[in-house]
Amino acid sequence: MSRKTLAIALFASLALNLFLVGAVAGGLVVGHRVRGGEHSAGLRAPPPVWRAGEVLSEDQAQAYRAALRGEGRAAREAMRAARTARLDAWRSLEAQPFDPQAAKARLAEIRGQEADARGQIENRIVDFAAGLSPADRAALAKGLTAQRREDRGPPRRDDPPGPGRSGRDAGP
Repeated sequence: MSRKTLAIALFASLALNLFLVGAVAGGLVVGHRVRGGEHSAGLRAPPPVWRAGEVLSEDQAQAYRAALRGEGRAAREAMRAARTARLDAWRSLEAQPFDPQAAKARLAEIRGQEADARGQIENRIVDFAAGLSPADRAALAKGLTAQRREDRGPPRRDDPPGPGRSGRDAGP
């Protein structure tokens, strides 16, 4: 084997080994994040309103999710339209002449549209809860009001002790 061929083979081998080491290291890091409960960019946790149904029996949870799905489509479209309208309202800031009152009025209108969309979902949840037993309604209320750790972020030093936290963790 010539010296040039040997150098090319060694360089190719080195490049392949570096690629494999990088792939293995990347796989370990990604695997650790997924197993550790961290969500990558493509994996989002379901919204709290959706997760609230997890406290119900399987049949009730399916009915709850079906009710939210039906209302959610319309609300999602309304929220998407509101986001587009909000972008247009922000773009109006560069208009000449600028009309601050018109921009404020448009943003207030958009907030109303978003509130209506959220209200439709909340009304659907209340309608669903009306058909539940008192114990199941209490469980659903607990699910709707429970703050999950990933929703709150890390505990602040001034947080009062909560379930599973001792007074020592709460800070001074």
